[in-house]
Amino acid sequence: MVHLQTLRGLAASAVVATHAVEYPIRRGLLPEEFYRLAWALGWLGVAVFFVISGLIMIHSADREFGSAEAARRFALRRVVRVVPLYWLATIPFAVAQVARGEALTADMVVRSLLFIPYAGTGMEAARPIVGQGWTLNYEMLFYVLFTATLLLPRRIGLPVLLGFFPLVIALRSLVWPLVPYRDPTSPLPFWSDPITLLFVIGLVIGLVQLRRTQWHQVRHPVAGTVAVLGAAIAIFLAAGGGFPMPVWWQALFAVAGGLSAWLCTSHAGHRYPRAGLVAEAAGDASYSTYLFHPLMLMVLYAVWERTPLAAMRAGPALFVALALVACNVGGWLIFRWLERPLTRRLAALTGRKRPPLPVVA
Repeated sequence: MVHLQTLRGLAASAVVATHAVEYPIRRGLLPEEFYRLAWALGWLGVAVFFVISGLIMIHSADREFGSAEAARRFALRRVVRVVPLYWLATIPFAVAQVARGEALTADMVVRSLLFIPYAGTGMEAARPIVGQGWTLNYEMLFYVLFTATLLLPRRIGLPVLLGFFPLVIALRSLVWPLVPYRDPTSPLPFWSDPITLLFVIGLVIGLVQLRRTQWHQVRHPVAGTVAVLGAAIAIFLAAGGGFPMPVWWQALFAVAGGLSAWLCTSHAGHRYPRAGLVAEAAGDASYSTYLFHPLMLMVLYAVWERTPLAAMRAGPALFVALALVACNVGGWLIFRWLERPLTRRLAALTGRKRPPLPVVA
């Protein structure tokens, strides 16, 4: 499990890097070509998160089909794990939005808190108040589907779980063609986006793993994962990939995300004692890091601009490196002092002795 936690930390760091790189680009310190790198990092991080989500969910509930009580427990665990911290994060993001002079309506607040996608005025894609929370809209859709299928006998529920998103996407393509691809701006195109197939990839990996008496034993899964993810980004950049990301590039990143999750399920992977502890801590805190890092970046760059290092040729690279460290440390502090105590308290109140395994979007 330590390797999957490391992979979570890598995915969260990729998203942090995405938003950190955008700061020097907007200030004209990096060419706009770097946007392609930034967005590719972010998309790949999200792909990894979604695959891991499918993998962990099937591990946690594989034997619970056909039970209303199991479905209730599953839904309650997911709500306790995801919703309270997200709602708390919405408060400072809403304050920042108002401080920037941007519109904030009651409808936007309600849709954000209830995970209903929407696109505000002038927005090119559906984004809630916590901008990166768009991925949680997909996560909650996946949890609703998973909860519903747990009510069914396994012989019915499992095929429905595996086939629902592919069927919805096939039907969607009759109304909103997948080529050329456009970012969804309303609920139905959003919920039927091909990105949901990443959950299915994770489900399949988890099901195969559960049914194999012997699983693979890659000696260096993290190193292999870094190579796979790096290769996907290199191919994307070298071949002129762009955004909105066409479905063939999404397929490449989906394969990379699936392969990285498969590698990190190795039963015999080498563990580095000290680095492993740091990587595991980053994975534990990945949800907090993911939710709060834009706020940390705003403060960090405001301070950074006032230092002599900002004027150096290597200033942008130094800022991104500092941002990765600072946001992961800040995320861990939020995890340690807010997320974990909050989750444990709510889990105790709802009758669960141990908080569920962290899964982030």
